[in-house]
Amino acid sequence: MTNLPKQNGAAILVTVVLMFVLVTLVTLYASRIVTFNNKIALNNQNRVLAKSAAEAGLMRAYGVLTESPSWDGTAINEVLAGAGSFTTAGVRQVVSRQSNDIRIVTVTANGISPDGLANETIIEQAMQYSVLANPPDAPIIIAGGIAVTGNFEVAANPNGGGVGVPLSIWTDQIVDMNNGSGTTCGRQELMDGQCSSNPYSEKGFKDTDILDNDPNFPTDLMEYLFNVPEDDWSALRADANSIVNSCAGLNAASIGLIWVDGPCSVNAGTTIGSATNPVIVIVTDNDITMNGGAELNGMLFSFRKPGVITPFEINMIGGALVNGVVASNHSVGHANGTFNSTFDADVLAQLQINDAFIRVARVPGSWRDF
Repeated sequence: MTNLPKQNGAAILVTVVLMFVLVTLVTLYASRIVTFNNKIALNNQNRVLAKSAAEAGLMRAYGVLTESPSWDGTAINEVLAGAGSFTTAGVRQVVSRQSNDIRIVTVTANGISPDGLANETIIEQAMQYSVLANPPDAPIIIAGGIAVTGNFEVAANPNGGGVGVPLSIWTDQIVDMNNGSGTTCGRQELMDGQCSSNPYSEKGFKDTDILDNDPNFPTDLMEYLFNVPEDDWSALRADANSIVNSCAGLNAASIGLIWVDGPCSVNAGTTIGSATNPVIVIVTDNDITMNGGAELNGMLFSFRKPGVITPFEINMIGGALVNGVVASNHSVGHANGTFNSTFDADVLAQLQINDAFIRVARVPGSWRDF
């Protein structure tokens, strides 16, 4: 019995030691779990930051394509303040369609976390397309026909109706060559002032270069030209390079898609756009007057909004001329309107390829991060 206190003390000591060891093991295990969870959280945070940096790189590429559509895809490297860095690059290809070519740019963006321990790669395709969806084949395109009092002088597209088949006017209603004063001819004849002496069609005679009463004429001319329904005209307006209230400030330096919300009167001798940097001028719900010697390079489109019934006129005075295309979604010529246009293949080509008319869209379903 004399050894009982010593035995109890030893038992207590062993118990305390075991409990201390157990608590130590539990503490070490808990610390390990916390450390492991912290590593997981850090990895997740790095992954999120790397992915955000890659997304930033992708958006940077879209910004470059918008500002400089001819970007060759050369790698762009940027450091984001406190948010890592990215490298983005692009590879181009051309997809041919019946009416035009579409440029596809495959963008690869690699994002790196601020500590450099994580990286994410995102790939997406961007589509570059011209705001002009269908290049016109005729220098005059009118929905509603040309009224019998209208006057015009038009230089045909020599291959508008097929190889070697000229096309001057395209409309869904009649062009009456027995009234008014209208002449169509070749481009060189018009430039030489010999359109009336060497015509295709003239007063009293309508040749095959005038395609009128065409049942295949588009029911929505805006949609045909720009792939935007006329009921959604505000979308095209929002896509314009500039929106103005009149044509007063337009000149040779003007470029791109110009939306005019007011009257369009072009001063005598004024040149709008150029052969290498043409314009598309859309005039809404107003008359258009181009005075003596005024010249527009590109497309002039008289657009009457849906529901509007007011007649509007195109009047080109004293040799005023459009090098390219004159289009209207309503009839013209009812108020002795005069319109002169010469088909210019080089100008029309620029409306397809010039950077000012190129827009960028994301290709649906092309995004991937694997």
